[in-house]
Amino acid sequence: MYAKYFVLFAILFTGWFLRKINFIDDKMNDSINKLIVYFAYPCLIVHNIGNLDMAGNVLTSFLIAFGLSLAMLYLYGFISYIYARFRKFPKETSNLFELAMTTPNDGFMGFPVALIFFGDMGLLLMLAHNAAMNFYLFTYGTSLLRRNYEGTRKAAPGRVLKALLKLLLNPNILALFVGFIISFIGGTIPEPVDDYLVYIGDISTPMAMIFIGSTLAGYSFKEIIRDRLVIEAGFVKLILLPVITAAAVYFMPVAPVIKCIVVLGTCFPTAATVSMLSQQEGHDPAPTSKALFFSTVLSMATVSAALKIITLLFM
Repeated sequence: MYAKYFVLFAILFTGWFLRKINFIDDKMNDSINKLIVYFAYPCLIVHNIGNLDMAGNVLTSFLIAFGLSLAMLYLYGFISYIYARFRKFPKETSNLFELAMTTPNDGFMGFPVALIFFGDMGLLLMLAHNAAMNFYLFTYGTSLLRRNYEGTRKAAPGRVLKALLKLLLNPNILALFVGFIISFIGGTIPEPVDDYLVYIGDISTPMAMIFIGSTLAGYSFKEIIRDRLVIEAGFVKLILLPVITAAAVYFMPVAPVIKCIVVLGTCFPTAATVSMLSQQEGHDPAPTSKALFFSTVLSMATVSAALKIITLLFM
């Protein structure tokens, strides 16, 4: 598991170094952002969801994990909103930290951890959690990022319809639908097409971390760890929300492995997609990048502890 952290930090440092020597500039950073969010990430989603074998009990378990994960993610959104109001987060960055607190990196880190500790079924259920996370991120998440400049606009029917169409036409939401359709009808993605999706999709994680490293180039480590908002966001992300999730699912009449994955899914640090999406929506990605960096460092201790507690509680 810790080998994954080494890889993440090595790639992040690469982005930091390339920005420091001016190899990467703002224009290149923006291009990297668009490539990942609107092209590479959708390819990865179609590959991951489209290749699932949705049959019998497998389909039932997948749908339960997806629905439960999605419900919990929206609950996290409400909790983070209340927490930010209670702790008086600045209005201009509160929405960024709220999203950083609730959106986990359950793909690059979650998939291998789920496979190692819970086998093939664990990986399948983590894919369900990841699908729910993507749906949450590109529905509520995008709405949250637009909160400050849309709060004073009236929700006229035409504007609501336009916003709905924009959401449905988001490449990542379309990718989810395409993947689910292929999976549910029992179809298979032709091998050359699937290879293409894999090759393009696989650049999303390394390029995302290069983007994060480049964004952090203007900040010192001391500056990050002294930021109250960054520290509190890390606490909520890696401690408070997993505890709430474990308490919420403990008595639910679902399979133990589903409970484990739903809790584990929220134990990972902030997803890199949050920073890229923040920039796409016109925000400075620095707050979410700092939250990602701090939560990734902190998670080196918390994920190991969470795995022990989860297996003790549910297995």
